[in-house]
Amino acid sequence: MRTDAAFNKQLVEYQRILKNLAKKFTKDPDVINDLVQETFIRALKYVDQFFDNPRVVSWLFVIMRNIFINQYKRLTYQQNYEDISLFYYNQKLSSEPRMDDVSDQRMMLKDISKILSDMPLSHGEMFNHFVDGYKYRELSEMYGIPEGTIKSRIHIIRKTLQKKLQAKYNN
Repeated sequence: MRTDAAFNKQLVEYQRILKNLAKKFTKDPDVINDLVQETFIRALKYVDQFFDNPRVVSWLFVIMRNIFINQYKRLTYQQNYEDISLFYYNQKLSSEPRMDDVSDQRMMLKDISKILSDMPLSHGEMFNHFVDGYKYRELSEMYGIPEGTIKSRIHIIRKTLQKKLQAKYNN
């Protein structure tokens, strides 16, 4: 039977060991402390199973490693998403005509509508659905066309719009 004093003593010992092990992942003391704390939070759910277990340090290390890997993946994914978003935002700013005046914007929207109306009806309609937020998969189901074909058509429509609008507004 465990006592609170013995349990606290064991946790302090594990904390020291886990801090040393966490240095394999990072040198930042704040990150080390967060890793140890998160490890204990997750491990305490199973406190009855690991108290006085001879392999508890190995088990805690695996928990810590998984926490670190998941955080790293999440951070990497978030950084990649931010980098890609920034890239596309900069691309959009540099490749599309800039309109500050509301009347210029209205005129451009009319021009976009005119260009889309000159295309086959399904193309303009498909592009409008895409702009409204429909996913390629949803458009594929809606039009009964393979998803790759939808992607190609949307790409071609976008390039056509860019080319025609640049020709009109950059001259």
